[in-house]
Formats: sequence, structure tokens, C-alpha cells
Amino acid sequence: MTVAEIVRGLPGGDTVAHLGRRTRGEFLVDEWGLDPEMVAMADPALSLRWSIEVTGAEHLAAVGGAVLVFNRRFGISEPWVLARGIRQASGRFVRTVGVPDISPVGPLLRRFGGVLDQTEEIAGLLRAGQLVGLPLAHARRVRDQAGALDVDRLEAAIAAEAPVVPVALIGREAGRRWRIVVGEPVRLVKPGPLPAVELAEATHAAVQDLLDDSVSPSWWL
Repeated sequence: MTVAEIVRGLPGGDTVAHLGRRTRGEFLVDEWGLDPEMVAMADPALSLRWSIEVTGAEHLAAVGGAVLVFNRRFGISEPWVLARGIRQASGRFVRTVGVPDISPVGPLLRRFGGVLDQTEEIAGLLRAGQLVGLPLAHARRVRDQAGALDVDRLEAAIAAEAPVVPVALIGREAGRRWRIVVGEPVRLVKPGPLPAVELAEATHAAVQDLLDDSVSPSWWL
């Protein structure tokens, strides 16, 4: 079910009844903690915070699992921007890796699609046909530089034979305007004896290429 379908199903004229129903626990949460209805209710507020332009969404399949590898600087806005932008462009939810396993922050972020930074959890999501947002390491000093990629986190993608898609996020932490550039899935023509290492290097390079091609000096002023 897409966000648009969920929004259409919300009882807009009876807010009290709607809140009462949620207070009684009458809402659906999937096995990883995502609450699609809560995401839909928060979407108008998120639209006020961020204006997001997405290009390259045609590289994302309509169904099936995939890993979206994206750059980040401070890492506060980027997961939210990625998730909302991809929802806008494709109608699909993104399950972003990196939620702390600490209450109450962890469970709350899970409601919006966050998941633990664990290979087993990523593998389960990919088997279930979910989009997994995998952040690169922080690049705090240089805005247009892609950080390092944890090789271990790509083992799940290789095992599930899921596409690994490079994504460039372009914007400022305190700014409202962001761009998301989705690249073509990374393919290794002649994989060697260390496929995860080679895939990580190729994906990092692909994200960097997207940043180099997309960033203009005015974005960083």
C-alpha cells in the first residue's frame, strides 16, 4: 500500500475518533516496526520542512528488494529526505539503516521506517522485497565527498541478489531545498574473489560520480 492510498483512507473529518482508535492500538505495524498510517499523518509536516526534487527514479523497480546507498554529511536530514523523496517518486517506503537499539528513540524511529544496522535485519528486509537505505560514513568536512561504505552490509545484498543502487543527496542541513539523484544499479562485469569488496568500491565510486556530476557551487554556499 502506498502513502497516497493510506492518506485517502484516513478519517479526515473525525480526528477525535481517529486518535481514539490509535490510542486503543487499532492500527497496523509490520514486523520491523513500520507504521504506514503514522508516516502518512506526518507527511504534510515533512513537506513543510523539506522541498525535494527527485531524478532517476526510473532506476528503481516497482517491486522487489534493493539497497539504496546514499551519502550523508551530519546525517540528520538525509534519512528523512531520502525516505520522503523516494515515497514521492515511487510510492515505496525506504527502510533506512542506523536506528539506535535504545528505547524510546529506536522504537519511535522504527515507526517511520528505520531499522537496525545489522546484516541479518537487512537480509530479512531484502527477502521481503523492501527498499533498504544504506548510508555511507559521515563526510563532515567536505560536503560533496562520499564517505566510506561498510563492506559487511553488502553481503546481504549479494546473498539476496538484490540490486545495489547509488543515490546522491544534495542539500544543506538547515536548508529546505534538496535534490535526490538516483543512479543506475551497480553491476560488476567481472567479479573477482572478493565480490563484497569490489561491489563496495564500485558503489562508492558511483555515488561520488553522481555527486561530481550534480553538485554546483551554489548548493554549498
